[in-house]
Amino acid sequence: MFVLFTGRMARRCVGPVVLIVFVHVCNFIYYYYYTYNKLRISDGHAKHLTPTQVVNVGRQPNDGVWYNFSVPPALLFFAYTAFVDVRTSSAAAAVVRVIAISTKSEDQRQHNVTLFCIFNYKDGRPATVSRLVTDPSPIGYGYPLYGIQVKEYIYACPVMYNDLWPISLSIFTEPQRQNFTQSGAMPVEVPATQSVRKPLATCVQVAYERLNPVRLVEWLEFQRLLGVSLVGVYLASDISESAEKVFRHYADVDGLVDLRRSDYISRVAGGSTASPHQYMLHWSPTINDCIYRNMFRFSRIAVIDFDEVFAAYASVHPSLLGASP
Repeated sequence: MFVLFTGRMARRCVGPVVLIVFVHVCNFIYYYYYTYNKLRISDGHAKHLTPTQVVNVGRQPNDGVWYNFSVPPALLFFAYTAFVDVRTSSAAAAVVRVIAISTKSEDQRQHNVTLFCIFNYKDGRPATVSRLVTDPSPIGYGYPLYGIQVKEYIYACPVMYNDLWPISLSIFTEPQRQNFTQSGAMPVEVPATQSVRKPLATCVQVAYERLNPVRLVEWLEFQRLLGVSLVGVYLASDISESAEKVFRHYADVDGLVDLRRSDYISRVAGGSTASPHQYMLHWSPTINDCIYRNMFRFSRIAVIDFDEVFAAYASVHPSLLGASP
Protein backbone atom coordinates (compact mmCIF):
# COMPACT_ATOMS: atom_id res chain seq x y z
CA MET A 1 0.00 0.00 0.00
CA PHE A 2 1.15 3.52 -0.71
CA VAL A 3 -0.13 6.94 0.23
CA LEU A 4 -0.83 9.71 -2.27
CA PHE A 5 -0.96 13.32 -1.12
CA THR A 6 -2.83 15.91 -3.18
CA GLY A 7 -2.22 19.64 -2.83
CA ARG A 8 0.17 22.52 -3.46
CA MET A 9 3.14 22.28 -1.07
CA ALA A 10 5.87 24.19 -2.84
CA ARG A 11 8.91 23.68 -0.64
CA ARG A 12 11.65 21.17 -0.06
CA CYS A 13 10.71 20.85 3.57
CA VAL A 14 11.94 17.71 5.26
CA GLY A 15 15.40 16.80 6.53
CA PRO A 16 17.31 13.57 7.23
CA VAL A 17 14.40 11.66 8.82
CA VAL A 18 12.52 11.34 5.53
CA LEU A 19 13.14 8.13 3.63
CA ILE A 20 10.99 8.45 0.50
CA VAL A 21 10.08 11.64 -1.35
CA PHE A 22 7.55 11.94 -4.19
CA VAL A 23 8.02 15.09 -6.30
CA HIS A 24 5.74 16.72 -8.85
CA VAL A 25 8.27 19.05 -10.47
CA CYS A 26 5.94 21.03 -12.73
CA ASN A 27 3.80 22.30 -9.88
CA PHE A 28 6.59 22.23 -7.26
CA ILE A 29 4.47 19.81 -5.24
CA TYR A 30 6.36 17.74 -2.73
CA TYR A 31 5.00 14.62 -1.17
CA TYR A 32 6.47 13.03 1.90
CA TYR A 33 6.15 9.51 3.15
CA TYR A 34 7.91 8.54 6.32
CA THR A 35 8.54 5.08 7.75
CA TYR A 36 10.48 4.67 10.98
CA ASN A 37 13.96 3.16 10.47
CA LYS A 38 15.09 1.22 13.54
CA LEU A 39 18.56 1.64 14.97
CA ARG A 40 20.91 -1.19 14.00
CA ILE A 41 23.85 -2.07 16.23
CA SER A 42 26.71 -4.54 15.94
CA ASP A 43 24.80 -7.62 17.16
CA GLY A 44 22.22 -7.18 14.41
CA HIS A 45 19.30 -6.51 16.77
CA ALA A 46 17.22 -3.35 16.64
CA LYS A 47 17.26 -1.43 19.89
CA HIS A 48 17.28 2.05 21.33
CA LEU A 49 20.15 3.59 23.25
CA THR A 50 19.03 4.32 26.79
CA PRO A 51 20.66 7.13 28.77
CA THR A 52 21.52 6.44 32.40
CA GLN A 53 19.31 9.31 33.51
CA VAL A 54 16.02 10.73 32.27
CA VAL A 55 16.57 14.11 30.61
CA ASN A 56 14.23 17.07 30.63
CA VAL A 57 11.27 17.08 28.29
CA GLY A 58 12.37 20.18 26.40
CA ARG A 59 10.45 23.31 25.58
CA GLN A 60 6.83 23.86 26.51
CA PRO A 61 4.30 23.82 23.63
CA ASN A 62 3.57 27.56 23.99
CA ASP A 63 7.28 28.43 23.87
CA GLY A 64 7.85 29.39 20.24
CA VAL A 65 11.07 31.36 20.69
CA TRP A 66 13.98 31.01 18.27
CA TYR A 67 17.33 30.92 20.09
CA ASN A 68 19.68 33.61 18.75
CA PHE A 69 23.29 32.45 18.33
CA SER A 70 24.13 35.07 15.68
CA VAL A 71 27.51 36.74 15.38
CA PRO A 72 26.80 39.64 13.00
CA PRO A 73 27.72 40.59 10.39
CA ALA A 74 29.35 37.29 9.39
CA LEU A 75 26.69 34.99 10.83
CA LEU A 76 22.96 34.95 11.45
CA PHE A 77 21.93 31.79 13.34
CA PHE A 78 18.51 31.17 14.89
CA ALA A 79 17.82 27.68 16.28
CA TYR A 80 14.33 26.34 16.85
CA THR A 81 14.80 22.91 18.45
CA ALA A 82 17.46 20.25 19.00
CA PHE A 83 16.93 16.48 19.18
CA VAL A 84 19.15 13.53 20.05
CA ASP A 85 19.27 11.25 17.00
CA VAL A 86 20.43 7.68 17.63
CA ARG A 87 19.41 6.19 14.25
CA THR A 88 23.01 5.32 13.41
CA SER A 89 25.17 2.22 13.13
CA SER A 90 26.93 2.67 16.47
CA ALA A 91 26.53 4.42 19.78
CA ALA A 92 29.59 6.55 19.12
CA ALA A 93 27.97 8.01 15.99
CA ALA A 94 24.91 9.49 17.74
CA VAL A 95 24.37 13.18 17.03
CA VAL A 96 22.17 16.07 18.09
CA ARG A 97 20.18 17.53 15.21
CA VAL A 98 19.66 21.29 15.42
CA ILE A 99 16.77 22.70 13.35
CA ALA A 100 17.78 26.23 12.41
CA ILE A 101 17.65 29.23 10.09
CA SER A 102 21.09 30.64 9.33
CA THR A 103 23.37 32.44 6.93
CA LYS A 104 23.81 30.18 3.91
CA SER A 105 26.54 27.55 4.39
CA GLU A 106 28.47 28.74 1.33
CA ASP A 107 28.55 32.27 2.75
CA GLN A 108 29.78 30.89 6.08
CA ARG A 109 32.67 29.17 4.29
CA GLN A 110 33.46 32.36 2.41
CA HIS A 111 33.80 34.22 5.73
CA ASN A 112 35.72 31.34 7.39
CA VAL A 113 32.98 30.78 9.98
CA THR A 114 33.41 27.63 12.07
CA LEU A 115 30.60 26.57 14.39
CA PHE A 116 30.78 24.59 17.64
CA CYS A 117 28.16 23.08 19.96
CA ILE A 118 28.66 23.48 23.70
CA PHE A 119 26.82 20.64 25.48
CA ASN A 120 25.65 20.84 29.12
CA TYR A 121 24.78 17.80 31.27
CA LYS A 122 22.37 17.13 34.11
CA ASP A 123 24.83 15.26 36.35
CA GLY A 124 27.23 18.20 36.64
CA ARG A 125 30.00 16.86 34.44
CA PRO A 126 31.99 19.55 32.55
CA ALA A 127 30.54 21.02 29.39
CA THR A 128 31.88 19.53 26.16
CA VAL A 129 32.68 21.11 22.81
CA SER A 130 31.65 19.49 19.53
CA ARG A 131 32.25 20.92 16.07
CA LEU A 132 29.17 21.14 13.86
CA VAL A 133 29.23 19.17 10.63
CA THR A 134 30.41 21.59 7.95
CA ASP A 135 27.72 20.73 5.38
CA PRO A 136 24.30 20.96 7.08
CA SER A 137 21.27 19.38 5.45
CA PRO A 138 19.23 22.03 3.60
CA ILE A 139 15.48 21.74 4.22
CA GLY A 140 14.28 24.75 2.23
CA TYR A 141 15.14 27.24 -0.48
CA GLY A 142 15.81 30.17 1.82
CA TYR A 143 14.13 33.56 2.07
CA PRO A 144 15.09 37.10 3.15
CA LEU A 145 14.94 37.75 6.90
CA TYR A 146 14.70 41.53 7.28
CA GLY A 147 16.28 41.85 3.84
CA ILE A 148 19.18 39.46 4.59
CA GLN A 149 19.16 36.12 2.73
CA VAL A 150 19.13 33.11 5.05
CA LYS A 151 18.31 29.42 4.60
CA GLU A 152 16.69 26.59 6.56
CA TYR A 153 19.01 23.78 7.69
CA ILE A 154 19.36 20.82 10.00
CA TYR A 155 22.80 20.93 11.62
CA ALA A 156 24.48 17.91 13.22
CA CYS A 157 26.55 18.03 16.43
CA PRO A 158 28.34 14.77 17.32
CA VAL A 159 27.60 13.61 20.87
CA MET A 160 30.61 13.19 23.17
CA TYR A 161 29.16 10.59 25.60
CA ASN A 162 26.94 7.54 25.05
CA ASP A 163 25.95 7.06 28.69
CA LEU A 164 24.13 10.39 29.12
CA TRP A 165 22.54 12.76 26.66
CA PRO A 166 23.13 16.52 27.00
CA ILE A 167 20.24 18.54 28.40
CA SER A 168 21.06 21.83 26.63
CA LEU A 169 23.40 23.38 24.11
CA SER A 170 24.75 26.68 22.88
CA ILE A 171 26.40 27.46 19.55
CA PHE A 172 29.55 29.55 19.27
CA THR A 173 32.13 30.44 16.67
CA GLU A 174 35.03 30.68 19.14
CA PRO A 175 34.30 28.29 22.04
CA GLN A 176 37.72 28.63 23.65
CA ARG A 177 36.83 32.21 24.63
CA GLN A 178 33.45 31.41 26.16
CA ASN A 179 32.39 30.85 29.75
CA PHE A 180 30.43 27.61 29.45
CA THR A 181 27.22 28.26 31.35
CA GLN A 182 23.63 27.25 30.61
CA SER A 183 22.52 30.87 30.40
CA GLY A 184 20.97 31.37 26.97
CA ALA A 185 21.29 27.69 26.09
CA MET A 186 18.51 25.83 24.29
CA PRO A 187 17.11 22.50 25.51
CA VAL A 188 18.16 19.23 23.88
CA GLU A 189 15.24 16.83 23.58
CA VAL A 190 15.04 13.05 23.26
CA PRO A 191 12.16 12.04 20.95
CA ALA A 192 9.34 10.35 22.88
CA THR A 193 8.89 6.60 22.50
CA GLN A 194 6.01 4.24 23.21
CA SER A 195 5.79 0.45 23.32
CA VAL A 196 3.16 0.22 20.58
CA ARG A 197 3.42 2.74 17.78
CA LYS A 198 0.18 4.19 16.42
CA PRO A 199 -0.45 3.88 12.68
CA LEU A 200 -0.59 7.45 11.36
CA ALA A 201 0.13 11.08 12.26
CA THR A 202 0.01 14.25 10.16
CA CYS A 203 2.42 17.19 10.25
CA VAL A 204 1.31 20.53 8.81
CA GLN A 205 3.36 23.57 7.83
CA VAL A 206 3.11 26.61 10.11
CA ALA A 207 -0.37 28.16 10.35
CA TYR A 208 -0.36 31.91 9.71
CA GLU A 209 -2.73 34.84 9.15
CA ARG A 210 -6.40 33.99 8.53
CA LEU A 211 -7.68 30.43 8.19
CA ASN A 212 -11.39 29.71 7.81
CA PRO A 213 -12.45 28.15 11.15
CA VAL A 214 -15.35 26.20 9.61
CA ARG A 215 -13.07 24.66 6.99
CA LEU A 216 -10.52 23.84 9.70
CA VAL A 217 -13.11 21.86 11.65
CA GLU A 218 -14.09 19.97 8.48
CA TRP A 219 -10.45 19.25 7.66
CA LEU A 220 -9.55 18.05 11.15
CA GLU A 221 -12.57 15.78 11.36
CA PHE A 222 -11.75 14.35 7.93
CA GLN A 223 -8.23 13.57 9.14
CA ARG A 224 -9.77 11.64 12.02
CA LEU A 225 -12.02 9.67 9.63
CA LEU A 226 -8.96 8.69 7.59
CA GLY A 227 -7.27 7.18 10.65
CA VAL A 228 -5.04 10.05 11.76
CA SER A 229 -4.63 10.01 15.54
CA LEU A 230 -2.44 13.13 15.87
CA VAL A 231 -2.08 16.35 13.85
CA GLY A 232 1.00 18.47 14.55
CA VAL A 233 0.08 22.16 14.21
CA TYR A 234 2.39 25.16 14.70
CA LEU A 235 1.04 28.69 15.08
CA ALA A 236 2.83 31.74 13.69
CA SER A 237 2.69 35.07 15.52
CA ASP A 238 0.02 36.49 13.20
CA ILE A 239 -2.49 33.61 13.32
CA SER A 240 -6.09 34.81 13.46
CA GLU A 241 -7.93 34.53 16.78
CA SER A 242 -10.77 32.47 15.28
CA ALA A 243 -8.38 29.87 13.84
CA GLU A 244 -6.42 29.66 17.09
CA LYS A 245 -9.63 28.96 19.02
CA VAL A 246 -10.34 25.97 16.76
CA PHE A 247 -6.83 24.60 17.18
CA ARG A 248 -6.90 25.07 20.96
CA HIS A 249 -10.19 23.19 21.24
CA TYR A 250 -8.76 20.23 19.32
CA ALA A 251 -5.56 20.40 21.41
CA ASP A 252 -6.89 21.04 24.92
CA VAL A 253 -10.34 19.42 24.81
CA ASP A 254 -10.34 16.91 21.97
CA GLY A 255 -6.71 15.77 21.96
CA LEU A 256 -6.38 15.31 18.18
CA VAL A 257 -3.99 18.25 17.76
CA ASP A 258 -0.50 18.69 19.21
CA LEU A 259 -0.45 22.50 19.22
CA ARG A 260 2.83 24.42 19.33
CA ARG A 261 4.14 27.86 18.39
CA SER A 262 6.81 29.27 16.12
CA ASP A 263 7.19 32.97 16.93
CA TYR A 264 8.39 35.43 14.33
CA ILE A 265 12.00 36.51 14.72
CA SER A 266 12.41 40.17 15.68
CA ARG A 267 14.64 42.57 13.77
CA VAL A 268 18.20 41.35 13.16
CA ALA A 269 21.42 43.39 13.18
CA GLY A 270 22.00 44.97 9.80
CA GLY A 271 18.48 44.16 8.60
CA SER A 272 15.68 46.41 7.48
CA THR A 273 12.72 47.33 9.68
CA ALA A 274 10.34 44.88 7.98
CA SER A 275 10.33 41.17 7.19
CA PRO A 276 7.22 40.44 5.11
CA HIS A 277 6.06 36.86 4.60
CA GLN A 278 8.39 35.59 7.33
CA TYR A 279 6.16 32.54 7.70
CA MET A 280 7.87 31.15 4.57
CA LEU A 281 11.00 30.59 6.68
CA HIS A 282 9.00 28.75 9.36
CA TRP A 283 7.37 26.18 7.07
CA SER A 284 10.06 23.54 6.82
CA PRO A 285 11.60 23.89 10.33
CA THR A 286 8.23 23.26 11.99
CA ILE A 287 7.54 20.24 9.77
CA ASN A 288 10.92 18.77 10.69
CA ASP A 289 10.32 19.49 14.38
CA CYS A 290 7.01 17.63 14.15
CA ILE A 291 8.61 14.60 12.49
CA TYR A 292 11.54 14.34 14.91
CA ARG A 293 9.15 14.79 17.84
CA ASN A 294 6.89 11.92 16.73
CA MET A 295 9.06 9.58 14.66
CA PHE A 296 9.21 6.84 17.33
CA ARG A 297 5.51 7.08 18.19
CA PHE A 298 3.96 6.47 14.76
CA SER A 299 4.52 3.98 11.95
CA ARG A 300 3.71 6.58 9.29
CA ILE A 301 3.88 10.38 9.26
CA ALA A 302 2.18 12.30 6.45
CA VAL A 303 3.20 15.88 5.61
CA ILE A 304 0.33 17.87 4.08
CA ASP A 305 -1.30 21.30 4.19
CA PHE A 306 -4.72 22.49 5.34
CA ASP A 307 -6.04 22.46 1.76
CA GLU A 308 -4.78 18.93 1.09
CA VAL A 309 -6.07 15.43 1.74
CA PHE A 310 -4.54 12.04 1.12
CA ALA A 311 -5.99 8.86 -0.32
CA ALA A 312 -4.75 5.27 0.06
CA TYR A 313 -4.66 2.86 -2.86
CA ALA A 314 -3.91 -0.87 -2.78
CA SER A 315 -0.89 -1.65 -4.95
CA VAL A 316 -1.60 -3.90 -7.93
CA HIS A 317 0.88 -6.32 -9.48
CA PRO A 318 1.69 -5.21 -13.08
CA SER A 319 0.70 -8.63 -14.47
CA LEU A 320 -2.89 -8.02 -13.37
CA LEU A 321 -2.94 -4.94 -15.58
CA GLY A 322 -1.60 -6.78 -18.63
CA ALA A 323 1.91 -5.36 -18.22
CA SER A 324 5.19 -7.15 -17.79
CA PRO A 325 6.35 -7.45 -14.16
